[in-house]
Amino acid sequence: MNKERIRKISNGLSAASIGLLLIALLIGFSFIRIGIQNLVAIDNVDIDTETFSQTATKTEAELVVSNTQISQVRYYVDGEEMNVDVQVYTDAYQVGNKLDLYYNNDDPSIVRVPDLFKTYYDKMGKMMLKIGIGIVGVCAVLGLICWLISRSLRKKLTVN
Repeated sequence: MNKERIRKISNGLSAASIGLLLIALLIGFSFIRIGIQNLVAIDNVDIDTETFSQTATKTEAELVVSNTQISQVRYYVDGEEMNVDVQVYTDAYQVGNKLDLYYNNDDPSIVRVPDLFKTYYDKMGKMMLKIGIGIVGVCAVLGLICWLISRSLRKKLTVN
């Protein structure tokens, strides 16, 4: 291989290593940040529930619908059946499971179902962390390999 060709390959590998590092930094760490935010949100659910419970009543609800868009719960207020859609999905509970529910004393259709949100945030947080760590790891290893090969090729240029 001639020197010009080796130089072009070396430059290409250097550019690839920089690109992979940027992907690791921008995309990988974004996933990690989102994962951490989801895990921190679990504490926020507790804080929100504690504040909400000051003007709410705690009762037991039954999960009656669980699909990828909503969870619907059934509960009773003064003997009257209430069904409310909660805009969260989790596969940690099955239809028929019992969950703690807090409903607003003035408007019983305003509810909090902390366990649904905690399991959602936990699952999403862990999944995002794994994806982010995977992206960072793969890009870092590939970037390092490209950089080492590029460095080796540059040494060949100076030796020859």
